Amino acid sequence: MYKSILLTLIVLLTACQKTGQESLLIEDAWVREAPPNASMLAGYVTLTNNTEEVLTLTSAASKQFNHVEIHRTVVENGVAKMRHQKELPIPAGESVKLEPGGYHFMLMHPESAVKADDEVLITVRFHQADDPNATQELDIVMPVKKP
Repeated sequence: MYKSILLTLIVLLTACQKTGQESLLIEDAWVREAPPNASMLAGYVTLTNNTEEVLTLTSAASKQFNHVEIHRTVVENGVAKMRHQKELPIPAGESVKLEPGGYHFMLMHPESAVKADDEVLITVRFHQADDPNATQELDIVMPVKKP
């Protein structure tokens, strides 16, 4: 009897731990400071998928910018170019880094000047592979840093 009660408690505690964990962990978020009149800035972050299914980042937005897109830097014939990404899959149990020279948020046309020590708030939207119609949103606070 005591063994079955103990086993039930262990199962319940394990379930509570899993439900308390964020499905998408946000780490190392920052925006690169740009010259005062720059019309575009870049944002970086590490996204870790703590679920057992693919999470797909479908869009991003910020009230501080007219438009936010997901981009990827690619090198073609020795020239670095940015390519718009319609979405960004984050495999189950893995991390994707948005970093200089790779994937990043392209923050277009700031509403006002953005300088070091400011913060940018970005809302990202994503869905799980099992239900692409059920979109979830998550806010990311990104400090602005000098490169």
